[in-house]
Amino acid sequence: MQYNYGTFHIDCRAHRANDGRYVARARISRGPGDAEDRVETHDSGDIDSFADEADAISCAKAWAIKWCDENWD
Repeated sequence: MQYNYGTFHIDCRAHRANDGRYVARARISRGPGDAEDRVETHDSGDIDSFADEADAISCAKAWAIKWCDENWD
């Protein structure tokens, strides 16, 4: 699932692990601004695992929004 959050683009994914659980992951990107000439990205790595895919996506989105608020102005 893809979302826009302010100047950020968030791509949330749920990877199915060998044990059948869904692992939450997110990629955050922000396009170049006035003083920048490149796209910035941040990958979450594995955040947590869930029995339900929708729960994994929801977790990834919440994690990404919090990360944006805490790390990028």
